[in-house]
Amino acid sequence: MTSASQTRIQSRLLRAFVLQLILISMVTVVGVLAAFFIVERILVDRALQGEADYYWGKRETQADFPLPDTLNLSAFSSSDSRYAPPDQYTTLSPGQHRVSHDGLSRIVHISENEGERLYLLFEEGTVRDLAFYFGVLPLLLVLLIMYGLAYMTYSVTKRAVSPLSQLASSIENFDFGRRNSSELDLDSLTQSSNSETRILTEAIQHFVNRSQASIERERNFTRYASHELRTPLAVIQGSVSSLELLELEGAPARAVSRIKRTCKSMGDLLGTLLLLAREEREPDEDIQTDIHALLQTLVRQADAVRPDNGVSITLNENSTLLVNAPESILSIVLGNVLNNAISYTKDGSITLEVNPHSVVVTDTGIGMSDAVLARIFEPFYRAEESDSEHQGMGLAIVKQTCERYQWHLDVDSKLNSGTSVTLTFKEP
Repeated sequence: MTSASQTRIQSRLLRAFVLQLILISMVTVVGVLAAFFIVERILVDRALQGEADYYWGKRETQADFPLPDTLNLSAFSSSDSRYAPPDQYTTLSPGQHRVSHDGLSRIVHISENEGERLYLLFEEGTVRDLAFYFGVLPLLLVLLIMYGLAYMTYSVTKRAVSPLSQLASSIENFDFGRRNSSELDLDSLTQSSNSETRILTEAIQHFVNRSQASIERERNFTRYASHELRTPLAVIQGSVSSLELLELEGAPARAVSRIKRTCKSMGDLLGTLLLLAREEREPDEDIQTDIHALLQTLVRQADAVRPDNGVSITLNENSTLLVNAPESILSIVLGNVLNNAISYTKDGSITLEVNPHSVVVTDTGIGMSDAVLARIFEPFYRAEESDSEHQGMGLAIVKQTCERYQWHLDVDSKLNSGTSVTLTFKEP
């Protein structure tokens, strides 16, 4: 099974393997160079120095002791005209040199004893052979062995992480929002010979089963709550419709109107909660809502509920804004934002601006501290500065609804300086 996660893991293993081979190769090259240096500069130098010492030692007891002459070693002497060195050697200082003689590259070791010089010539080809057989060849064999061991390590590691890669791929590619979590098939991995993988797979499978049971309980609760809440709401709405036929006036009429608005708000809220609970449903984008008209309704409702609260509400339509979402959903979102602005503003003004792709609600209220601002989207959180109407799920529902419809919600507030809420809608 190929996936992004598998590819990433395998590519990391491959990079580590290649890096290991590069490091091994670099170490080998350094070893080869060191082998040449050791063979030529140390071993050959010591061997030639030993030959020179041996020759001078024999000359002390045998004046006619012959010069060294072997397959790979020849000699010249400054005291014997028969073995006079070439002119190019006579200008060299005592020590070891590399010179070209008779078209061949040779190593020349020059030593002195009582004014007499000994010139020892060693074939460089022999040095190369020694370096190859005793330096390069063993290192090449070690390199091949290390390459083989590195490849074996890579293969074993790849086989070891393959079940984990498959597990990560299965989870990463599974769409929990569109498919039932019970469809996540991990049976093939539970048969893995890798005990760690098997234990991890079984733990994930157990977690998935528990999550499925929890989701099923929530679905049942949503289903039952929907039925039990909609029924009394329908009864109340029917009773309100009957009361409206009586043509009431004064306080009774205002009470009936308030009950009607509350029932509609509860119905919209219930619909929003059910939408958030049913993640398998796609947001209904076939319905367009005029934001300016909706805000006019929300402002009228707010004025009717709090006619003498000392807060002025101004609605500015800078652009026509149509949003692909049901009015009930937008009413919950914008209504909560407006109600919060009213609750936080004891005396002052609230401005609502409708822009090409956003709505901005700005108040001159008491504002919020950074600590409060960081927690305003927590369910049931109520800031100390606010009144009781801030308690509940209001802003948490707003946040979840915005995430569901891919709207962006931004809140900017400073203590004693007011609050500005910007709701940016997804472009059609």
